[in-house]
Amino acid sequence: MSDYEKLRAEQHEELCRATASIGFLGNGFCRLRACRRRRVCSGPMLPSAHQIGKVRAQQEIGLSGKACADLPLCIANREPEYYELFRQTMQELQQAAAEEPNVDLLRVCIWAAARRRPARNIS
Repeated sequence: MSDYEKLRAEQHEELCRATASIGFLGNGFCRLRACRRRRVCSGPMLPSAHQIGKVRAQQEIGLSGKACADLPLCIANREPEYYELFRQTMQELQQAAAEEPNVDLLRVCIWAAARRRPARNIS
């Protein structure tokens, strides 16, 4: 992959993980224990049939298409209606990120997850 595709892949992964963390982690959608324990999407990214259109679009302009082929495990093999909800949430998050370009989405998700943790009972 070219440097551009590597950068695009990193951005895509960050956006997907932030979307999964914000919209789909808290309701039992993700079954990975590590994600639930950390309260942040941290599972593997897998190639998904949902992304075929984006892969083809990148291939038509001369790129490999690998930069946007993967989705988090919890959404990669789900039904189209779940993917559509994920895609809509991702678009809203992407628009918010465009309005505030200095914000690291994944860092905000980690911060929000830390604030959701219940206080431990010391006594």
